[in-house]
Amino acid sequence: MRYLIILSLCIAACGPKNQGPNKFSDDDGLVNIYELQDRRDTKALLPLLKAKKESHRIAAAMAFASIQDTLAIPYLNQMLQIDQDPKPRRAAAFALGQIRSTKALKLLISAFDQELFPPNRPYVMEAIGKCGDSSTVELFERVEYTDSALQMGWAYGVFRLGQKGFRSKALNDRMINLLDDDNKDLAILASHYVYRGLRHSATDGQIVLLMNKTRYDEVRDRLYLLLDKQLSKQAELETEVFSRHWLVKSYSGNDYQKAASVNNLVTWFSSPSTFLESVFRKDTNEYVLRNAAFSKYCEFYPNKKWPIVLEALNSGDMALQSLAAIQIKKDSEWLISKGPLEEPNVKTIMESLNHAKGSLKLPQQAETFIDINKALESLYGKKFEGYQPAYNHPIDWEFVKTIPTDQQVLIKTTQGDITLQLFVEDAPGTTSNFLRLVDSGFYDNKFFHRVVPQFVIQGGCPRGDGWGSLDWTQRSEFSNYQRYKAGTVGVASAGKDTEGVQFFITHCPTPHLDGRYSIFARIISGMDVVNKMEVGDRTVKVERISLNSK
Repeated sequence: MRYLIILSLCIAACGPKNQGPNKFSDDDGLVNIYELQDRRDTKALLPLLKAKKESHRIAAAMAFASIQDTLAIPYLNQMLQIDQDPKPRRAAAFALGQIRSTKALKLLISAFDQELFPPNRPYVMEAIGKCGDSSTVELFERVEYTDSALQMGWAYGVFRLGQKGFRSKALNDRMINLLDDDNKDLAILASHYVYRGLRHSATDGQIVLLMNKTRYDEVRDRLYLLLDKQLSKQAELETEVFSRHWLVKSYSGNDYQKAASVNNLVTWFSSPSTFLESVFRKDTNEYVLRNAAFSKYCEFYPNKKWPIVLEALNSGDMALQSLAAIQIKKDSEWLISKGPLEEPNVKTIMESLNHAKGSLKLPQQAETFIDINKALESLYGKKFEGYQPAYNHPIDWEFVKTIPTDQQVLIKTTQGDITLQLFVEDAPGTTSNFLRLVDSGFYDNKFFHRVVPQFVIQGGCPRGDGWGSLDWTQRSEFSNYQRYKAGTVGVASAGKDTEGVQFFITHCPTPHLDGRYSIFARIISGMDVVNKMEVGDRTVKVERISLNSK
């Protein structure tokens, strides 16, 4: 009997140690690494790149994909060169790419030549593109691969170079040739590259020719966005939309549709200045209406807009202050060129900007703070170094440890139901914050204030216009290999580490968002609902799905 007891104890000791619902539940070492990542503690993380446990070395390396501290470059390079296991080397390459520094460029090029594990090489190649400069263009022009994984790595590298503004005719031509590649994912990635490169220069004829080069609807849909609409048809639509959505007294549409009507106004509408000023100044109007009226007034009357710009700056409303700051930045050169006695008076504008800046509540109004500082930068000439919120919202690890890896959330909307699969192991801070808000009922009856076809739907804003947040920010979490595919759920932000409560869902692959916006979930059912969502639709109820009910 004694031997049976000893045997059972040995079996228990040798069995799987992680009995909790996710990888953090029984691994305090892993929790410590993610906590250091959340605190942006480079100094404490560096020794953990040599941890005995492979999963800990991977997590420590991937932490720098979120922290993005250039001080880690030589240490990550050491891991890239000497770690005996391929997965930590891959993590080091990914993190170096996320740092996006040319200091890592030569190290990555050398690592690509030395990497003997084939699945790692595409990651190294993409990282080279992320860290690349003008000299890297020739490097990508020289190579060509038949291996599908390497070809995809090459294409991602070229795409990342293009994001930095480094392109060439040779690379453009090769990406165009991939629009009909047998690998559909590669063709779709190429279409995003071509779209971004031709947004401001392609003719309709060129676009039609490109659309005829591919067999894939997804590629054609992306290229179709480049086509110009006929002005006459647009004017007819604007007239019909405005009369139907605003002027007809019996109209029962929502404020988002009314705001869209304002955005679609054309200048020949009778007395638009009086109408727009009345909508802007009526403080009982919804935020989206006032914002639309302000922006349209500035568009119609660029030489007469300054009194209303100052009024918006002094309004105390964060959205109007942001929009006013954007107008000032846009016309900063003209403002600076004016004499001291000419109107608008630059001194008065700068005083209003500084007064508005001093009245903001941080980190809640981070986006407005950034816009105002950019406007001041354009007038002062003193460079704005960006906004980096202080650490203000620690991760509740005890709550994280309770979240199952297969936890799902149901979003009941006015168009139908959407089901999300959460990624607690990829983005524990973001996932736990979202789930806390779900459990509290925060997301119930929130509007989808932004709908951009072939891009995203966005909701969760407490104001309903995209400027709302709570009195905290969360850290960006890029420490995973997730990409923005169709139905990916990310967190809106005004820049790194400024994430709050607003979330968005992608209609299609959006590779330019990879590594820049935290991913915490993906749609597993209800993409048809996402695709038919319109601005002004709303969530009726958002709730977690009980695992027992599945």
